[in-house]
Amino acid sequence: MRKKILAFVCCMTTPISSFAIDQVETLDGGILTGTIKSITEKTIILATSYAGNITLQRNQIKGFDTDRTVFLRLKSGTTLEGQVHHDGDGQLSITGQDTTLTTKTKTIAETWRTEVTDPQLLRSQAEIAELEGTWSYQAALDIVGKKGNSDQFGASVLLDATRKSSQDTLKFYASLEKESKNDVDTADETILGSEYTAYYADPWGWYVRGEVERDDFEDLELRTIIGSGLNYRVFNEETHSLELRSGLGYRYESFNDGSHETSPTLDFGVAHVWEFAEWAKMTNHLTYAPAIGDPRDYLLTHDSGINIPIGFSNYWNLRFGLRNDYKSIPADDREKLDTSYYSRIQLKW
Repeated sequence: MRKKILAFVCCMTTPISSFAIDQVETLDGGILTGTIKSITEKTIILATSYAGNITLQRNQIKGFDTDRTVFLRLKSGTTLEGQVHHDGDGQLSITGQDTTLTTKTKTIAETWRTEVTDPQLLRSQAEIAELEGTWSYQAALDIVGKKGNSDQFGASVLLDATRKSSQDTLKFYASLEKESKNDVDTADETILGSEYTAYYADPWGWYVRGEVERDDFEDLELRTIIGSGLNYRVFNEETHSLELRSGLGYRYESFNDGSHETSPTLDFGVAHVWEFAEWAKMTNHLTYAPAIGDPRDYLLTHDSGINIPIGFSNYWNLRFGLRNDYKSIPADDREKLDTSYYSRIQLKW
């Protein structure tokens, strides 16, 4: 009977002793227990069962103990591995496999668990990824139709690929729009373009862009626009950004009647993005390209819209917007202004 009781006691006490926990002592003598998730030069994050994650300020900490081996990096850059104990007077003992070292609490730059990747390596990888940039893609589609007293069908398809880093942005885009009413074309436009912006001395940068357009409804066989100049980021926050562009460009236009026009231009642009709520983001883009020889001859394009996610998806969203294309000297029998109101479904990945 005694053997059974002894065995039961051993079984009960063994797991209890394995649940050793970390301790952090504050300058006012308080002792907090839990699991030290990380230590940086300014804070200690302690995971507790009674208050969740607690963030403690390093300048209020006297010392700490760990229940098992951890990695430590000193402010000098030296990396150590061992179990940590403090003597209550700002001194730490780091016990490794072969030796025990003593240092002061304030010399610890950061610590991490042995099963966790070195934070310095993660930071280096993040910096490299930020410099190299990441690609994102988008496809959008909107379709309108009507059957009955009049037949109407229209479709717009948009694609773009963007590589963005802390140093530059590269973008390729394409759009196709077709619409007819009672078998008469009311829209037939194709646009291909690309742009590159490099931020050489943030907020200043430079850009180059090019765009090719065909629009049979406007009797436009081909329009080619190139531009290059300076870029200025007025502000660049995570949820709100504004960029201004100013430079020189060149425009070539050929028409279905065989005529063509060429002119050097000025090149101005505005790009504004504002995530004013977790569920909504507004984008505004404006370009203005007046001919240098005749400022009355210019192209003005404007696109503003709001993106709203569909459900809880990070990939699908709806966009409601307005686009204006203004040609101050249009082809014969054509209007100066084309205004499009649209709602489209978008896929981003």
